[in-house]
Amino acid sequence: MIRLSLRKTLMPALLALAIAPLSLAVSAADHGDDAAQGERYQHKHAAHLDAMQQRLGFDDDTRAELQAAHAEMRDAHRDLKGQDFDSRDERRDAYRELHEQHRAALDDILTDEQREELRSAMREKMQEHRAERREAMQERLTALVDGWELSDEERAALTETREALYSDMRELREQEFDSRDERREAYQALRDEHHAALTELLDEQQLEELKAAMQPKGSKHGHRHHGKRGHPSERDA
Repeated sequence: MIRLSLRKTLMPALLALAIAPLSLAVSAADHGDDAAQGERYQHKHAAHLDAMQQRLGFDDDTRAELQAAHAEMRDAHRDLKGQDFDSRDERRDAYRELHEQHRAALDDILTDEQREELRSAMREKMQEHRAERREAMQERLTALVDGWELSDEERAALTETREALYSDMRELREQEFDSRDERREAYQALRDEHHAALTELLDEQQLEELKAAMQPKGSKHGHRHHGKRGHPSERDA
């Protein structure tokens, strides 16, 4: 983890990561917590998949079977959305089981070659979407920081510490855990550590501005806001 000396010297760059719920929470495997979002994803996923099938040259029968499998998946998602669960773990397990069943259904429909072609196309599409989201978020953060009028030295410090934070996250993702609870606790500890550092620099309004900038579609941000110590808040890029 980031050493205390580095944190005190380059702490402003913590804003660049801001314990992004989009990265840490997802890495902590909380995908199934929002059933409505999951259903919207399934609709978009099915549309993308159909376009991929056409591009890959799947025949009409194969595409019809795949569409039927995805329709069944959407119905099952809808059922889960209205179901009550005793815990988040139970909800997540239910969604995971559904996705495994769907994957098994696809395995029955597609040949080994078709599965590999489809998976390769899906991986490529996911990488494109991830890059687009990262670029959009970076643009929002840059616009926000431009309003804070940071010096070149402060921006350099932000970049250096941001890389250290990403390294922490990569290290945690590669780490093996004995249980989901242990993994979740590790990510929560990292979020808490970073959030505590942010609160030393930012007031509530500044934290809200940062949260808004980190949202997928952006939010209202970019107006100048001065830091707690009488100068522009020293943070990210």
